[in-house]
Amino acid sequence: MTQKPTNDQGSQDPFKEQGFKSINRAISASLYQVQDGIKGKRRVYPTKWARLNRNLLGGLQPGKMYVIAGRPGVGKSAFSNQLIFDLLDNNRGKKLLVLYWSFEMPGYQQILRAGAKGSGKEISELLSVERKLEREAYEAFKKEVLKYAHYPIYFNNIPRNMEFIKNANVDITNKKPDHVIVNVFDHSRLILSDKEHELQKLNDVSKGCMWLQAKMGTINILISQLNRNIEQEHRAKAQYQPLLTDLFGGDSIGQDAHVVMMLQRPHDLYGITDLYCDEDPVKLLACHVEKNRDGLLGMIPYEAEMSTFTINERKK
Repeated sequence: MTQKPTNDQGSQDPFKEQGFKSINRAISASLYQVQDGIKGKRRVYPTKWARLNRNLLGGLQPGKMYVIAGRPGVGKSAFSNQLIFDLLDNNRGKKLLVLYWSFEMPGYQQILRAGAKGSGKEISELLSVERKLEREAYEAFKKEVLKYAHYPIYFNNIPRNMEFIKNANVDITNKKPDHVIVNVFDHSRLILSDKEHELQKLNDVSKGCMWLQAKMGTINILISQLNRNIEQEHRAKAQYQPLLTDLFGGDSIGQDAHVVMMLQRPHDLYGITDLYCDEDPVKLLACHVEKNRDGLLGMIPYEAEMSTFTINERKK
């Protein structure tokens, strides 16, 4: 005869001992979320892009990872830069700080791009490639970049591993416990790792981001690559629209991310002239929200003037 196991703890809750939580706690938590929304107390940081905010249930949220992916040259860094600058502009008075792990390009190059957008000058003009930049144009550029001097953005241009990144976040959180840290990783494949295989490295990066989100409620923006599948000839019939399977290291990064946005410039990169997702492809930067745990999926169209790194949502 089989003997029933006994509970030596007497009246203690066997579910709690094993890490389970009652459904009543989940119900209470959901009610608090809705009540916080009614009171305007949700911890959400809106961008200046209204359609993106709608898809993301109001904006970026602490404890979540946002992946921005695309093929080389599509505009991932330009998109991320404008997102970050606009985020800080739109949430002044809120205690945000940005750790920009800028492994692909140095911080001054990011500022050059921001200044190009604000002054309406191309990088080649700013650097006097063909003709000397006029004094008036220099002063306009200077005025633009000095606006960013007070922004709480800190660049780290030296490639680091996730252990260093985690320790830096812990140290800064301990010294500024009332701030929300936004980590921007540009880009995921340049984070150092002792793992032999590329996918193992990306898995370490993804799990490291999850640790940061769980422990400190960071917002993590991970700039990532798409593999070359999207450029196969037969994909032209589908107008090269990206899929989650096109994400490099998709098995780890794609699964762990809360939101995956894939960028595409159908006309500039592939010469597509037909309507692309019902949009004129010329100067179109298409942001395909391919994964969104809580919000909406779909394509958000942007008007992109990449010569000055100017990106604006297209109006409906």
